Amino acid sequence: MAADNVTSPVTAASRTPGGVVRPAGVFKPLDDDAKAKVLRQVEFYFSDSNLPRDKFLRETVEVEPDGFVDISLVITFSRVRLLLTPFGGPHNDETIASVTELFQTSQELTVSDDKLRIRRTAELRPREEVDAEVEQRSVYASPFPMTSTIDELTAFFAAHCAKQVLSIRLRRHITSKDFKGSIFLELEDAPSCDELMAKSLEFDGATLTLMMKKDYMDKKKTDRVEKAAANTAAAAVEEEAANAAAAAARRQTAGEDDAAVNEKEGDDAEGGNDDAAEGTDADDVEAARPAAITEGLLLKFVLGEAAEGSVRREDLSGTLGDFGTIKFIDFKMGNTSGCIRFEDAVVVQSIMAAHGGESAELGELEMGGKPMALSVMEGEEEAAYWKALAARAGSGRGSGGGGGRGGRGGGR
Repeated sequence: MAADNVTSPVTAASRTPGGVVRPAGVFKPLDDDAKAKVLRQVEFYFSDSNLPRDKFLRETVEVEPDGFVDISLVITFSRVRLLLTPFGGPHNDETIASVTELFQTSQELTVSDDKLRIRRTAELRPREEVDAEVEQRSVYASPFPMTSTIDELTAFFAAHCAKQVLSIRLRRHITSKDFKGSIFLELEDAPSCDELMAKSLEFDGATLTLMMKKDYMDKKKTDRVEKAAANTAAAAVEEEAANAAAAAARRQTAGEDDAAVNEKEGDDAEGGNDDAAEGTDADDVEAARPAAITEGLLLKFVLGEAAEGSVRREDLSGTLGDFGTIKFIDFKMGNTSGCIRFEDAVVVQSIMAAHGGESAELGELEMGGKPMALSVMEGEEEAAYWKALAARAGSGRGSGGGGGRGGRGGGR
């Protein structure tokens, strides 16, 4: 029959520990390019660049006393799976045997005696130590087209670096996951970073900005703090203005009620109204003016990496409101940092003593499952905040109807 001459697309299969048979494609020996890419990718999975930050793989390694992980699991990870698809896929027994032999050639990986599992050859060091080293050899680079791939960028930088490119991480938007057009590039050592940054490079017609990752992150943190301070000042002005307007409305209502009573009793209503207007306008000016500067009321915070998508103002007030009265929280969901204004500076001091860093009594606070960095706004930054608050309060009175006493009385 003709059907006997048809080659089935499923010629081999692998079994899971539970006995489930997973279909596999037709096996084809890996070419040299595929071998190099597969080995490089799996070595990256177990490297200092990735393993300390890869929650799933790290926990899988740590659950085993000897640190081994099933090869059949590792080769199902997305990038390796895609690389193996043209050669039978990760569920083909012949493909698994082929990559197992490939892993045995690596100095970075160790294959178990039963040839079913692998682990990194070197012991995993403390994450703090690894992170410090990685930071010293990592570069920020931009801009790149939104369609750029890791393979394209790796090839580009490999052509401009004397030593190996250890990893490239595409920076993505938290919500959409779209590529931002910038990357973090990890090289073999710090001198390699210096050599790269000394070059003037172009990618797809655009001149690249190159700087150390640490310098870029410090700059972003400073920008966020300054933006948060400006937003806090603006929001505080709006709050003060709203409170002043509400107080003025209450006083106006009370004044009108008093005038009505005076008129009913035969008093001189016109003179009474003039006196009430004079007193009310003076009060309005005082209410719109920011309170006298009290140092230490402003608590700044920076959320942990990727925590901004789950933290709300209510979470902040619920956690920090127990320490004392919060006057205002300058933060919107999605922001990475913000500022909280308390009624009493002693409250801010108590929060810092309990949760303000390495010497804190109770350790760092967590928001969104990540540690939150706390600091007190002080010095020039604090002075600039209050100065902006006062300036905006002044402009708010002017726009309300002429400023000063005319702001409310002119409309009557």
